[in-house]
Amino acid sequence: MKMASRALLILLFFLLWPAESVAAGKVVIVSVNRTNLRTVAADQSLAPWLARGAVSLVNISTAARPTTEHVYVTLGAGSRAAGTDNTRLAFNADEEWTGLIAREIYHRHQGTETDAGVLHLAFAEIAKLNFTFQHPVTPGLLGDMLRSAGLVTAVIGNADGPSVSRESTAFLADSSGRVGLGDVSRAILEKDTRFPFGLRTNRDKVWLEFNRLWPSADVILVDWGNTVRLDEYRPLLRAQVADDLQEEIFSDLSWFLTRVFSLLSLEDTLIILAPAPPTGETGGGLLSYIAILGGRFPPGSLLTSATTRRPGIIAAVDVAPLILDNLGLSVPGNMVGRPVGLAAPGGTAELLGMQREIDRVFRLRPPLMKTYVFFQIVFVLGALLNLFIRILPIRRFESLLFALIAFPAVLLYLPLHTVSVPVGFTLSVLATVAVAFLLQKLFTSIVAKLAVVGVVTTLSLTIDLLRNAPLMKVSVLGYDPVSGARFYGLGNEYMGVLVGSSVLAVTALLTLFPHWRRWLLPISVIYLLALVILIVSPGGGANFGGTVTAFTAFIVTVTILGQFRPGWRSAAAALLVATLIAGIAVLLNVFVAQGDQSHLGRTLAMVERDGWQALRDVVSRKAAMNVRLFRYSQWSRAFLAFLTVLAVLFYRPHGILREIHRSYPQLTAGFLGIIAGSVTAFLVNDSGVVAAATTLLYAGVPIILFSGRIVEAT
Repeated sequence: MKMASRALLILLFFLLWPAESVAAGKVVIVSVNRTNLRTVAADQSLAPWLARGAVSLVNISTAARPTTEHVYVTLGAGSRAAGTDNTRLAFNADEEWTGLIAREIYHRHQGTETDAGVLHLAFAEIAKLNFTFQHPVTPGLLGDMLRSAGLVTAVIGNADGPSVSRESTAFLADSSGRVGLGDVSRAILEKDTRFPFGLRTNRDKVWLEFNRLWPSADVILVDWGNTVRLDEYRPLLRAQVADDLQEEIFSDLSWFLTRVFSLLSLEDTLIILAPAPPTGETGGGLLSYIAILGGRFPPGSLLTSATTRRPGIIAAVDVAPLILDNLGLSVPGNMVGRPVGLAAPGGTAELLGMQREIDRVFRLRPPLMKTYVFFQIVFVLGALLNLFIRILPIRRFESLLFALIAFPAVLLYLPLHTVSVPVGFTLSVLATVAVAFLLQKLFTSIVAKLAVVGVVTTLSLTIDLLRNAPLMKVSVLGYDPVSGARFYGLGNEYMGVLVGSSVLAVTALLTLFPHWRRWLLPISVIYLLALVILIVSPGGGANFGGTVTAFTAFIVTVTILGQFRPGWRSAAAALLVATLIAGIAVLLNVFVAQGDQSHLGRTLAMVERDGWQALRDVVSRKAAMNVRLFRYSQWSRAFLAFLTVLAVLFYRPHGILREIHRSYPQLTAGFLGIIAGSVTAFLVNDSGVVAAATTLLYAGVPIILFSGRIVEAT
């Protein structure tokens, strides 16, 4: 009996003793910097490697430009970061530079000694630069997390040309600039007069070094610098010569990948990553690519992350969380990226098609939006001027003005991502003119036309949001995966359109059907409140600034429609509704998985972790963005044009706004709500002038239309 008791105690001792966490496997990253997906997918040596893994495009937005020195620091921080000109300065610890040993220079810069094998000498400078940014960013955070978990990092290779070019070390270096093992010296290269700068990555030396480090290192980065040297030297080469060199470089890389892959166990992961695109890329070409082989990533799959929520697109900030997650480590709060997962079946063909579509929309957006804003200014100010000097019959402007407010809905439905830029531009103009013409022919009442435009626009956007925004994702007024300002939810352009068109639809219907007011008003209130919840929902609009904008516009409109008298009771009711919506917004973002949280949820988490300074940083960043956009965005000119119209009509023609209010009290309530929402949008959104302009569109245009009819009748 005693023996059985002892055996049981020993068994319990081993079962209950806290075990150390074991990594899920090793991670190998091979950097093929300055290459694009199109070229690699067409190469007979590398295309099969992409087919063997799960793939995705990569948004490479940084805190500066999408270039090598900034992208590598961003990859290591898991947040948008910036490097400096000295990001290239990494050396083996015993390597000589400027007459001194790198270990000695490191001690001078950091004030501490280290036994690390590879040292980055500019991390103090990089840390100071990134400390000035008003968002959470810690260069070297990935390296810190790996080191604190007892894992060993290693870097092999460089992109040296006439000078050292070892920015890749910033990917795995910790916040002090240390990488455990590796060789980034020129000893890993060989002289070859046929190759750019006479230097070539020696595949045999890289393989020998990799084999030496494999038993000791947990995360290994291999910088296949030949791709960078070729990209830099390409302008001096005849096209065929460059293509032949590229084919040879890719063949060497495939040779190396074959040997690396043979070492991997089922738990290990191989990542093929292009941190930055080739020189001169624009539009969709600025999206890089990644392929993940092994582990939990089966071939023939598209990747996604909670950052983008879009199959086939992740962000550079997601790569560090991907590595940590694959090693069984938690992702720290200062990493804004999210772990990468599987989204849908697909491969490089789907990615290339997606990249072409993104590129078409990217290239169409500037000329189309500039033209649209230009016509807004011309038509609105022209119609205003025509009220006073009667150059043209006033009704001539009506079709033009209706075209302005119909345009956002037209853009939502046009498949512009499938056609060339000239065709897309022409199609947009013709479709908008056709819609305006139909409105003129089918309806004689301005109110009826406004109701049709408002209802169609608000319902289209609402249904699209409920369906995970398939139309907005490819619309010119939708997202821009290249800049990475927003990948999902409700962007500020369509947020303003949704708020303005919703108020216009409700008040126009109440004007058209006054006898149904008893039913229409409560239904309208319920619809508007539901929209507020949809806009703030992480799975819907995920736009907190839009929520505040919508609530302000809707509460002002409903207050005037309901003829609530100013007083403590109405103020208390409004405060109660605002508190209820704020509570729902917090609950929606707190009690969901971390990966599903919207920007509001992440902000709340940052405030909880870092205190109110995090909130002040967010406010400061949004204010700075607003100032910059107001100075340079074409939307600021449209916004000012509408404000000019309202200011002029307030005084002249005398009594015109009073007459509009007397004739259309329900719509006037909506106009006041839209104006209040527009001002709020400008104040609370990081690109507020855009949302303010698109919101105000749905008050400014109707006011001019009614003013014209009134002036014409006098």
